[in-house]
Amino acid sequence: MDKIVNYLTDNFGRPFVNGTDPDITKRINSLDRDQRSELRYRLFNEARKLEIANDGQQALFWLQNCFELIDEYMFRMHRVLFSPGMDILESISDLLKQTRSTLDICIFTITDQRLAESIIDCHRRGIHVRVITDDNKMYDQGSVIRDLKQAGIPVKIDQSRYHMHHKFGIIDSRIVFTGSFNWTYTASNHNQENLLITTNFDITRQYSGEFESLWKQMFKL
Repeated sequence: MDKIVNYLTDNFGRPFVNGTDPDITKRINSLDRDQRSELRYRLFNEARKLEIANDGQQALFWLQNCFELIDEYMFRMHRVLFSPGMDILESISDLLKQTRSTLDICIFTITDQRLAESIIDCHRRGIHVRVITDDNKMYDQGSVIRDLKQAGIPVKIDQSRYHMHHKFGIIDSRIVFTGSFNWTYTASNHNQENLLITTNFDITRQYSGEFESLWKQMFKL
C-alpha cells in the first residue's frame, strides 16, 4: 500500500490522463474492501498535508482523481453462467487457479475429477482449503471426497437424515460463487444449471458467516 500512496503523492499536480503505472493498477486491483478503506483514509490525510503546503483547491482535485483511480481499478466481478457447456467448469477452474489465501467450499456432491484436482492443487500451493459436503453423497460412485481428505484437506460432513444441499464457495473472502451447479460431469455436460459469481461485499460476508456457522456444526471426516 505504501507504494500506491507514494506513487499518487509523487504525481500531485499532474493529471493521470497519460496512464497509470501497470504495477500500481495491479496493486489497487489486489486490495480487498478493508484495504481500500485504509488507502482512502491515508490519501485523505495526504491531501490535508498537501492542502497546507500547496493550493487547497489543487489538493482537493488531486484527492478526487485518486479516488476515481481507485474506483476504476478496484477488483470487481459479477457474472452469471449456465450449463450444459464448459463455461461453468472453466470459470470455476480459473477462479481456483487465481486463489491466493483461502478457499471454502460447501457443496452437495463432487464427482468431477477435474475440479477435484483444482482443489487439491490449491492445497498444494499452500492455500487454506476447507470443504463441507453431504454425508450420504460422499458414498456415490465417483465421489472424490475421500481423495480430498487423503490429500490433507479438512473435510466436514453433516451426519443427518436430511441433506446438506448447499452449492457455494468463497475465495479469499471476497469472491462468492453459488447456484444450482453440482461439481459433477453430468452438471457440466447435460444438466440445465446456473452459477452466479460476485464480489459484492454484503453477499460475500453473509455467505462467509453461513460457512463458519456450518463449519462449527458439522462433523470432521
